[in-house]
Amino acid sequence: MTKNLKAISFYFSLFIFLMTCVSVPVSAEEKKLEKIIATMWVFYPKEGKSAEFEKAFKKHIEYRKSMDDPRKWSVYQADMGKKMNAYLVRSCCESWSDLDDYRQWNIKSKASENWRDNVSEYVAHYERDRSEADFENSHWPADLKYKYVGVNTYRLKLGHSEARAKDKKALSDAAKSEKWPFNWFWDESINGKMEMNLAVPYMSYGDMAPPEVKFSQMLAKHLDDKEKAKELLSRWSSHFKSVSYNIYVLREDLSM
Repeated sequence: MTKNLKAISFYFSLFIFLMTCVSVPVSAEEKKLEKIIATMWVFYPKEGKSAEFEKAFKKHIEYRKSMDDPRKWSVYQADMGKKMNAYLVRSCCESWSDLDDYRQWNIKSKASENWRDNVSEYVAHYERDRSEADFENSHWPADLKYKYVGVNTYRLKLGHSEARAKDKKALSDAAKSEKWPFNWFWDESINGKMEMNLAVPYMSYGDMAPPEVKFSQMLAKHLDDKEKAKELLSRWSSHFKSVSYNIYVLREDLSM
């Protein structure tokens, strides 16, 4: 899976089959071993070749399984918008050193050769992006089942990193404490444009309906002060250039 492409600005990087971690102090050495790196491939089939792409892709996945691919890949497609023909293929999570190990597996298994020989002829272009998962502020059980993922993509402002992290923790802690009726997952882009993503999983469209108690109301209850809640939400919004949203469908038939 190798070709160059200009970075696609809106992709998250999702979020998938992950264990929520407990926040504890870690040493620099332990930090290196954290499995927080997610990898995302985005494939655009050639016009009129989506069916052939999917057929070849499934065969390629079977090849990877036969070679004991150490990664588990999840495949998504946008449910709305202008890029519904793209296939988002994501795996999470690894440490930085795991990336070296996977490169060696890829060479030994000849997975890239299999891709070039069987799938690449149906692909117009593609890219690879990486993101850093934020387990501490996420709430995504390992056994979570879902069919859709709603993703808020935040374009980040320079100079807001420390304040943004503090406010994100405050919002996430409040949601956990007040048992907010949704799961969620945070990650932040490593390459390309400065972006952060908030992914929320659903089993149906009906589950996407807003809850009876709004987040702002829940936050005011948690802080025991409507004005403090309003100030926190206003400050949170100030960290971003823009915010976009889309819904993605999990393609279980194409996932490993």
